[in-house]
Formats: sequence, C-alpha cells, structure tokens
Amino acid sequence: MTKALPSGVVTLLFTDIEGSTRLLRELGDDYAGALADHRRRIREACAAHGGVEVDTQGDAFFVAFASASDGVAAAADAQRALAAGPIRVRMGLHTGEPRVTDEGYVGLDVHKGARIAAVAHGGQVLLSSATRALVDVPARDLGPHRLKDLSAPEHLSQLEIDGMPTDFPPLTTVEAGMKNLPAPGTSFVGRGEELDEIDRLLDGPDCRLLTLVGPGGVGKTRLAMEAAARRVERYPHGVHFVPLASVSSPDFLAPAVAESLQFSVDAAHSAIAAEEQLLDFLRERTALIVLDNFEHLVEGSPLLSRVLENAPQVELLATSRERLNVQSEWVLDLEGLGLVDSGNGATGALRLFVERAIQADPGFALNGDRPHAHRICRLVDGMPLGIELAASWISTLSCAEIADEIEGNLDFLSTSMRDVPERHRSLRAVIDQSWTLLTDEQQATFARLSVFRGSFDREAAKVVAQADVRVLSELVAKSLVRRPDYGRFELHELLRQYAAERLSEEPDAEAAARAAHARHYGERVLARRDEILGPSLDVARDELRGEVDNLRVAGEWAIEHMEAEAGRTLLDALHRFFWVHSPFEGAETFERLARLAGFRADDVDGASDVALAAATIWVGFGTDLGYDPELEEIARRLLPALRGRGLEWEIGECLLTLGMIATYVDVYPEAVAYLEEAVTVAQATDDGLVEAAALLWLGFDQLLLDDLDSARATFEACLAVARRLGGPLLTAYTLSKLGIHADAEERFGDAMRLHKEANALFDSVGDRADELDHMRFGFILGRHRSQLEFTEHEVGIGMPSRAAAR
Repeated sequence: MTKALPSGVVTLLFTDIEGSTRLLRELGDDYAGALADHRRRIREACAAHGGVEVDTQGDAFFVAFASASDGVAAAADAQRALAAGPIRVRMGLHTGEPRVTDEGYVGLDVHKGARIAAVAHGGQVLLSSATRALVDVPARDLGPHRLKDLSAPEHLSQLEIDGMPTDFPPLTTVEAGMKNLPAPGTSFVGRGEELDEIDRLLDGPDCRLLTLVGPGGVGKTRLAMEAAARRVERYPHGVHFVPLASVSSPDFLAPAVAESLQFSVDAAHSAIAAEEQLLDFLRERTALIVLDNFEHLVEGSPLLSRVLENAPQVELLATSRERLNVQSEWVLDLEGLGLVDSGNGATGALRLFVERAIQADPGFALNGDRPHAHRICRLVDGMPLGIELAASWISTLSCAEIADEIEGNLDFLSTSMRDVPERHRSLRAVIDQSWTLLTDEQQATFARLSVFRGSFDREAAKVVAQADVRVLSELVAKSLVRRPDYGRFELHELLRQYAAERLSEEPDAEAAARAAHARHYGERVLARRDEILGPSLDVARDELRGEVDNLRVAGEWAIEHMEAEAGRTLLDALHRFFWVHSPFEGAETFERLARLAGFRADDVDGASDVALAAATIWVGFGTDLGYDPELEEIARRLLPALRGRGLEWEIGECLLTLGMIATYVDVYPEAVAYLEEAVTVAQATDDGLVEAAALLWLGFDQLLLDDLDSARATFEACLAVARRLGGPLLTAYTLSKLGIHADAEERFGDAMRLHKEANALFDSVGDRADELDHMRFGFILGRHRSQLEFTEHEVGIGMPSRAAAR
C-alpha cells in the first residue's frame, strides 16, 4: 500500500484498538505479537480492496479508498480476520473530498472520519451518512449523534457483518457521555466569564469539588448543567446529574448518587453499606458528578470528601445556597446576570428578559421600553428567576407596569406554568425555602437586617441588628447576605423586602430595630457635622457617602418620631452632608422628607417645625440648581412662617435662598437686602455654611452693581469665615471669586494666581468647580457685560453658591 493517495471523492477508514492499555496489562509479553498480527491482518484486508495506507500511529490506521464499496468491504474483512484474536478494533468510514498535500490529507472530512471511529466499540464499524448513501450493504440506522469538535450532528449507521456481533453498547458520543444530564427547556444566556472560571478551576490540579453558591433563583442549576455539557468529553465515564431537591435526609444521599449513576446498590443481599458500595464503584471511574440543590444536605458533605479520597479521577460540581464547609471545597459565588452594558446595547440580564418576553409574546420588541426593561432587571438585581417571572407577564402588562408591580409587591413575581417546579413558581417560594433552613437566631438577625438600605458595616450590624460577625458570616455562607466590598455587607433588595415582612410580624422588634438604625446613623452624621466644613472634609464626606441610603432612612424616621428640636438638628446635619455630596440628591431627598412630614405649599402655616425645616432645605437645594418660580413662591411663603415660629437657622437659610432668587431675576437691591440679613442671622446662630454662602452671593451681586470696593470687602470677609472653619472648598470658592474681582480691576496676574490656588484646593479634595456653576455664572454674567468689563478668560470660572463649594 505505497501507491499515491487517491484524490477527488475518496472514502477514509480509521481504526483503533479498544482498551489497548488493559490488553497490555492482560497479555504482558504476548501483547507485541498480538499487535503485530493485528497490523498484518488489517493491512492484508485493505490491500485486497485497493486501500492506500495514509498514516499509522501506534495501534491506529488511516487508510484511503477510491470507492466507498472498497472501503466498506475492507473493513468487514478486517473485522472477520480479527475476530478469533484477543484484540478488538473500532472502525469508522467517511466519504468526502479531502485536500491532498505533501503531508497527506487535510480538511474537515479527515477530522469527521477520525471522530466517527473514536465513538465506536471494539468489533463495530460505523458509517457516515455520506458513505452509507454510496453502498448497498446491510446497516443499522443509529440516528444523528453529536461528535467532538463538530458543530452539526452526524447521522451514523452500523455495518452489519455476517457472522459477527451486531449488538453493542450506546456510542460514546457527546450525548452518551452526558448520561442523565437533563435537556434544558430554554436557551442559556450570558455567564461566559463564570463558565470560563469553572473550566479554569476544575482543570487545576487541586480543585475536584467546586460548589456554585448563590441565593435561590440566581441560576446555579442552569449554569452547572451548561458547564457540565461543555466538559463532557473530558470524562470517559460520563457526566452524571444528581437532583437532590427531593432527597429528604443525608442518609439517602449515597443511594441518590448511585441511582443517577445507574449503579444498583445491593441492599438486600450485601452486608456492605450503600456508601461503601458506591465508593468501590467509583474507584476506577473518571467522571463528573453534578450534585444539584445540596443546601439541605450539608450534614452529608463528608460523603463527598470520601468520594474524593477513594476515587481520584472523579470530580464533583455542586450547587447550593450555602457552602458545604469541607476542606476540599472550592467555591464560586454567583450573583445576578450583568446589568452593565457590554458595548452592544444589551446586558446579560436584558438579553434574558427579551428572550423570555418573546417566548411569552412573539410580537414583543423593546423599542421605547428599553429603560423600563432595564429597570425591571435592576429591581431583581439581575436574578434570572426574577427576570423570567417578570417576563412571563409581558403578554398582559407593559414593561413599565411590570416594574411598578415588582417595586410594590414581592408576590407579583410568580408563574402558573405547570412544568416549573413548585419551589420556583414564585420568588416568595424560593426565599421561603431558604428561610426554613435558618436557625431561630439566624431568622431573627436576618429580619432585623432589613432596616438597612444599601450596604452597611460590621459596627452598624452589631449596634442596629445585634448581628455579631459569627451570625453575619453564617448568613453570608447561606447566600442571604452579600459582601459587596471589604468590611461591608448588604441584602439583595428582594430578600430585604422579604425580611422586612418577617420583621413586621414582630411589631416591638421592628420598632426597636428602626429606632436603633435611626439613632446610629443620626449619631454618625451629627458627629461629622462640623468636620464637613473643616479641613478633613474629604474624609468625613467620603465616609458618609458610603452610607447615603441609610442616612436617608434615618432622616425619614426622624421626621416621624423625633422631637422637633432633635429632628431639626439632624436635618441640619444632613443638609450639610448633601451640600458636599450632591445638590441634586439633596433636593430630591429633602423634597421627599418635606412631603413625608406633611408639608403642603398651600398650607405652610399648618406645617410642623420639622416639616418647615425640611421644606426650607429642599427649596434651598432646588434653587441651587437654578431658578424655579414654584420654589420662589414656596420660599416667599416660608419666610414669614419661619419668622413667626422663631426658627433661626431656617430663617438664615430661607433668606439666602431668596437672595439667590432675586439675583437670578436681576433684582439686585432686593438680593443684597436678603443676603445682608442672611449674614446677620447666620452670625447670630453660628451657622458658618450659610454665612459663607451668603457672603459669596452678596459679593457677586455687588460686582454686578459695579461696587468693586464693597465686593472686595465682602469676599475678604468670606475668606476669613472659610479659613476659620478650615474647609478647603469654601476657601477655594472664595479665592475663585476674589480672582473674578481681580479680573474686574484688571489685575490679571493676581487673578491667575488666585484661580490656580483655588484649583489646587479643589484638587486636594477630589473636587472641581462643577459644570452647573460654570453655566449659571456664564448665563448671569452674559446679561451684564455692559455693566462689567470683564476679560474673556473669566467665563466658566464659576459663580458663588453653596453647591459651588461642594
């Protein structure tokens, strides 16, 4: 068989010995003779039918034939010739048009032929659909099969040879290797990084037990199935899926695993325990066992350790709501699907929502609903079950309506689909299952943690919810509490809603937890009240920024429960924080607080002192953002009410706001009167923030009135206040305004020096003059260029305001 390789349409025969390593062990020194005899018989059979030997590697042959019938005949003759010997050979035939090169044949047809032979059994000859179509021989149709590295299934047939065995085990194709891995009912979306990480971990030499840990509904089972399907070719003895949801006790764990492996435990006649029989069965096997829903069987985890000790080629992939806590365990924590756009306009969460929505309503398209669909995904935090349950409503409700329902009703996320397991028919059912696995102490702590919003630290957890680090760790291990950052914890919002319902079942405990929460965060912001205006502004600001959601809740509690004086003091401290944090969020927060306190613009006199305080701060922040006639009307109504109640610091704040408003509408004498009184009131109440802000605005108005001497004196007075307080931002903005004044006096060198000094201070605390101030300054100044002969470079420097000192 040394003639040239046939070209064009050729039939390729691949052969390989089954169990060559076992044969070598069994035959010992006789193996070499048996191997040589095997080679001679195959070569004789192929040569008799015109075969050309392309390649020989070890105990495998690759032979080409000019016709399909010759190839099939040669394979049949070779199997008959080998029948009497100890060696069993698997064979595969495929017909195609491989390209001939100096190195032999290349192309997909070569790979396909090799893959067909690889899934056969000893004594078996498999034919591809292309070869089967060209020969008239007895053959058994085996149907389509997935072959390694080939995207499309291949329809295979088994050559029936007279006098030879015709019954063989199932082919060792991808499907066979999967064994009992369930066929997914829906498409798999996202999780590319997690799949790669699972492969990386299981491919490592040390990881043989990997647990996918996450809350119910996060998609652990679906991910495990997809990961197992991707790895099926690596395990000669297959991938086995073990559903454990219905297994009631660790005592039944070993029989459940054995059943999924199709191994019959002999309980009737053997004195050997089921666990020992299972371990003996696994000892010589190379397999992946997927253990799904292990959380209620964690006491049975020692069995997994014994499997790893006794079966060195077995790997375990578990899914659980909590860690198994055995030494050999590696853990991959799962969260919801991605909510961040990867660049193609669709996050993993959004892709899943759209696919499931189209299933529910084939006519569905995002179009203008994209923001509402994003909102749905955010509300369920990317949790696949939550997304799927939400999408099932798309034939009845719009995306906006679905999002609204999720926000207000945990029970909305449910389905009546008959083929969905009972535990996954609603989000409540999922969380109920986790709740039942908690101890009384864990349940009580989890419920109390619901008073937090956003993340919280260990100290807060201990003070507010009596949660020491041990219980926190247990709840983290059970996927009910997350660790978004080092030293901090949080609850998924839907879990928090559930825990809050549980807490409400104990009114006294709920009231105590909410009061403890408000006191803790109130004390924190009060402790930082003066620091916010001082030299350590950035430290105080950044600490409180991490608690902004909890600070809002503390403010809401204060509105409803604190005595008026204490409540007003807390609101003033929150005012200072939002002043350095964000005027936008400040306006939004204090509008909510004012309305929660019962404030109505048409009944200012009927408002409580706390409501008046909240409304005053709201109107101030809102005016910081720009002129609003509705806010002007409220401010004008507030001032006499505040004067009548004698609410001093609120009077100063309201006067400042009215001064800003008068500046916006070009009534400068009125603005000056308001601002001068604001300065006087702020000095009397020792309110450095209002005093400095009023001086900045007053100096700016004096500039607009072309009273440069008064403007300089006002800005210098403001600089003295800022330096007394030590706050870099107040100082920076005052220097900036002095720079504007220097521009007006054509002292351009001084102006440049002052602006550079101001910018250095902004940089020192990670802040710069914000765009809002730049635009407002340019807008107001643009209306008055006839009055002030400023140079071009002062545009965009920034105008004075409390927001400007952020």
